[in-house]
Amino acid sequence: MRYLVDFAIVGGGIAGLLSGYFLQKDYKVVILDKRGLLKGASGAAGAFLFPKVGKKSKYTDFINSAIVKSIKFYEEVGVRVYKKGVLILPRNKKDIEKFKEYEKFITFSFEKRDGGFFFDLGSVINPEDVKDKLRVDFVEAEFDGIKKEGDYFVIGDIKARNLILARGYEEDIEYLKIRPIWGERIEISGKWDKIEHFYHKNCSVGEVNGRLKIGATHKRDCLGCKENKEEAMELIKKAKEIINIYDFKIEDIKGGFRAGSVDYFPIVDKVINIDKTLTKAIVKGALPRSVKYEDNLYVINGMGGRGFSNAYVCAKMLYDYIKYNKKPSLNSLRLFIKWARRDGEEYLNAKSS
Repeated sequence: MRYLVDFAIVGGGIAGLLSGYFLQKDYKVVILDKRGLLKGASGAAGAFLFPKVGKKSKYTDFINSAIVKSIKFYEEVGVRVYKKGVLILPRNKKDIEKFKEYEKFITFSFEKRDGGFFFDLGSVINPEDVKDKLRVDFVEAEFDGIKKEGDYFVIGDIKARNLILARGYEEDIEYLKIRPIWGERIEISGKWDKIEHFYHKNCSVGEVNGRLKIGATHKRDCLGCKENKEEAMELIKKAKEIINIYDFKIEDIKGGFRAGSVDYFPIVDKVINIDKTLTKAIVKGALPRSVKYEDNLYVINGMGGRGFSNAYVCAKMLYDYIKYNKKPSLNSLRLFIKWARRDGEEYLNAKSS
C-alpha cells in the first residue's frame, strides 16, 4: 500500500527542509532524498550568516534582507545562533579601493576596522542544530525522474498530489541551467590568536566551541571535486591571511556542490511546460505569447553559497504561492526567456527532427 501525501519534496537540503517545515502546518508532507536530511552541500555549509558588501543592487538588497529575516527565524525556532559579529575585509588592493565606494551603500550599522567593515549581526549556525529543530517526515529514496499514475506523482511507495523539486545542482530542468559550485567547510583544533568575532576575506573564519571553522565556495563546474586534505590545506592557508594560526589538527572536512543560477538569484516557481510555451523561436526583446505550467509541479533551487539565509526567504515564498496563490518575485520566467532566446530555436529544431 502506498503512502499518500499532499506534497512530496525531492531534495533534503536546506531549501527542501524549510519548504517542508512551512508546508506541514497545512498539508501532509514528506521529504525524499537518497542521502538524508542536510547532507551534501547543506551538510558541508559553514552556515555563515554574513552581510554582503557592495554597490546597491537588487541582489545585494535581497541578500541582506534575507540575512536579517533568517537570523530572526532561527532564533525563534530555537536554533542556536552564534551572533558574534563579522569583520569583512578587502581581498586585495583592488578591493581596498572598492570598499571606499561601498561604504556609502551600507544600510546596516557598522564600524570601520582594519580597512574593512565590522557588522554586529554577523552570525553562524550549525546545520545539525537546524536539522534537530526543524522536524519533517523523511523517507530515504532514490529519485529516477518524474512519474505519474493518473493525477498522482509516484516515487517508490509514495503517492503525492503535488511534487516539489529541490534537488540543487542535480536538477535537470533544461531552462534553469543550474550550475554546481564546489564548497568546503573544515574544522581544526590547535592554537591561534584569540578572536572575539568572525571574519570574511577569501574565506570565512570563526571560532565555535573551541574549534576554528573555515569555509569557502570557490570552484565552478567542478563535478570531479571531492573532500581531500590538499583542499583543506588551501583553506587553512587562506585563513592564515586573516589570523595567526600556530598549530592545528584537521578534525573534520566536509564538501558539497552548491546550486547556483546563471543570474545568482534563487528560483521559486511552478515548472514551466516548455513544449506548450515555446511554440516558436523567441527573438531578442520578444516574450512568449503565454506561459503554460506543469500541473502541481514546483521548483525551489539556486540558493548558491548562502543557502541558510536564502532558503528561508524562498521557502516562505513557496508557501505563500501554494497557500495564497501569491506569485513569487523569484519566479523562473526570467531564466526561461533567456534560455528560449539563446537555445529555443535549436530546441525546436531538435524536437521536430
